[in-house]
Amino acid sequence: MGRSSKDKRDIYYRLAKEEGWRARSAFKLLQLDEEYRLFQGVQRAVDLCAAPGSWSQVLSRKLRGGDEQSRGVKIVAVDLQAMAPLPGVIQIQGDITKVSTAHEIIGHFEGQPADLVVCDGAPDGNVENS
Repeated sequence: MGRSSKDKRDIYYRLAKEEGWRARSAFKLLQLDEEYRLFQGVQRAVDLCAAPGSWSQVLSRKLRGGDEQSRGVKIVAVDLQAMAPLPGVIQIQGDITKVSTAHEIIGHFEGQPADLVVCDGAPDGNVENS
């Protein structure tokens, strides 16, 4: 189903498109950083439930400052869905509830803990309670 005309009138939807963000949710993370200084001192970050990648974009721009080769900064994005590549972001297509995915994330940090983990995911409405 396509986007409704109401979505296209939303100021954050239009602003996201103008500024090159993949989704308007980028502004949520930018606002959180502005208020709580989330990115201060962060060298290793994980974005869980990352698709379509707007939060990974924010992390890349804020932590790398446009420099794909920024020293020491590692950003890992994880989602079940494939995402278009992002400069300076390591992407894992996997299930965040699987231990194997956790090990893969940890492997990219070479034994160091993540400084920041963000997640803008929501449970699938079709998931059954177990």
